[in-house]
Amino acid sequence: MNTELNFTKRTLDNLPNPLKRTRFRDSGGSGSVAGLGLDVSPTGKKTFRYEKKVNGKNIKVTLGKYPDITVEQARNLAKEQAQKIADGVNPNEEKRKQRDHINFDALFEIYTATLKLDVQAKLRRPRSLELSNTLYSLHVAPVIGKNSVIDFTRQDAKTFLNGLLAKYGYSRHNHALTLLKSMYNRAELEVNPFKDIKKIDEALHRRTRTLSGEELERLLDSLNYEDQIYRDFVLVLLFTGQRKSNVISMQWNQINFETKTWTIPSENTKNKKLHAVPLSLPVVELLTERKNKANNRESFVFPSHRSSTGHISDKGSKGGFWRRIIERADLYDSQNKANNFRMHDLRRTLATNIVNQGGSIQAISKLLGHSNISITSDVYAHLAIDNVRTELESTTLGMLGENKALNKVIDLAKIKSDILSLSEYDRQELASFIQSLSA
Repeated sequence: MNTELNFTKRTLDNLPNPLKRTRFRDSGGSGSVAGLGLDVSPTGKKTFRYEKKVNGKNIKVTLGKYPDITVEQARNLAKEQAQKIADGVNPNEEKRKQRDHINFDALFEIYTATLKLDVQAKLRRPRSLELSNTLYSLHVAPVIGKNSVIDFTRQDAKTFLNGLLAKYGYSRHNHALTLLKSMYNRAELEVNPFKDIKKIDEALHRRTRTLSGEELERLLDSLNYEDQIYRDFVLVLLFTGQRKSNVISMQWNQINFETKTWTIPSENTKNKKLHAVPLSLPVVELLTERKNKANNRESFVFPSHRSSTGHISDKGSKGGFWRRIIERADLYDSQNKANNFRMHDLRRTLATNIVNQGGSIQAISKLLGHSNISITSDVYAHLAIDNVRTELESTTLGMLGENKALNKVIDLAKIKSDILSLSEYDRQELASFIQSLSA
């Protein structure tokens, strides 16, 4: 394999994945820079590095990943490193000194800068950047934002995460752990105190709340007292099984009335894949009615002129439409928030009803847009097993019922035993009753 080539976007995009880690060198082009290389792993990961030999010793500087940075950017960075080395500065030593004084706030700036590039390249959703900013500013920065990264130990990491766990629960703990690991990885720090810390198994704490038949009736009755837009929103949420964020931002250009499908763009889905949702007849009728009444200039199915997003929103707090709905339906517990029925529980309610009516785990997984069927199985497999058990019992009893001779022997023995246990008076009464039937 020729490892010397002129770096261009087309050339790098078409590089085959090698069997082992391979370094390609920028050569032969009018803009090629000596010492600029691209390391390509068997998985296809591509990393720009600049290499220069000084006094018999190689100095290798990581510049960034392709396509996060372009060929032109990599060449400019390589020239900058070449100039530093020519001035007697070792870029790696300089970077190491900077890391010795970096704190978590600075680390988060590096993280957001690289994450923005991923968003621009549509490798991550804009929502990911928004959630990271919220999580860091509310729960990380106030506690460890000014702490030196170099002095932060694994024990410090565990203490911080345990504090989140005790105060906010496993979900906040796991999200913060993921964020902090990514912050270290994106800054390419050699030591990551969060690296070997495991997430808390969500299966041990997973919420299983669904609506019973009687509770569903109360919820639907409560919706009759809401404005049409909120009533329709909750019904679409219930009858599609999709996430609140997707339903609340549903747009008309995503709806195909001919095929009765709703296509959620990949940038709006959790697994970053385009998701086609089948629409049942009640949902199609509801959307058709909304479409007929909608302003042609409105892009959102559930628009709001008071919201900065252009669509309705609700945090579930006092004064919000969801709080009103569940309070009227007696699904709100002011003493224990864990007992409150949540919007996401509607998604689980639909899936549970589908399984209970004989639907397959595979169908549920596809509808809910789970990235892996094992996620669906963890939550709903026991319901499917209950269905199988019911069918098995019915089949087994049917098989036994086909053996009429066996049933006859069993029945006669029981009748004889019952008669012998009767008193003399009761036997005479039974005999009189039988005679009356034949009369």
